[in-house]
Amino acid sequence: MAKTALGLGLALAALTALTVLGLFSPGMKPGFITPDLFVSQFNLALQILLVLGLTVGAWLARSGRIEAHRVNQTIWVLVNAALVFCMMLPAMWDAKITQPSDLADPRIAFSWIHATIGACTVASGLWLVLQMNDILPRRFHIRRWKRLMRFTLAGYWTVAILGFVTYYFAFY
Repeated sequence: MAKTALGLGLALAALTALTVLGLFSPGMKPGFITPDLFVSQFNLALQILLVLGLTVGAWLARSGRIEAHRVNQTIWVLVNAALVFCMMLPAMWDAKITQPSDLADPRIAFSWIHATIGACTVASGLWLVLQMNDILPRRFHIRRWKRLMRFTLAGYWTVAILGFVTYYFAFY
């Protein structure tokens, strides 16, 4: 069972790696949707893979493959945390709020809604990974964590959809 889980996790990681290599190949023009938005489009593609990977993990849990679920979700949550730290956090410098009226700009408003829900989702995902892998001390374990898992997956989907909205307002 652990070999199957590792194989699935490696397959998903390989799919991500192939996407990264394809986007950074020498013949690739910057940006695959528009020529000058490469980093944003790259992040968008990785986030789509991420949400699909987390959804596969939910399916693994529902089908009783708990070890595969644990490995899969751990990989994707950690990949997401890295993407948030390296790509999304620096991008928030463009959405500074200096006064309340700044939130009237849809680009800034949706960026902050996306970031707020995203931060809660990332924190929840990391908490669950720490608990699933028995890294979190028992006194911090959440009892009804299946419900938290469902809310967290819904959070990832919500953040993904808000990411598309944010992308639209930021670049179109």
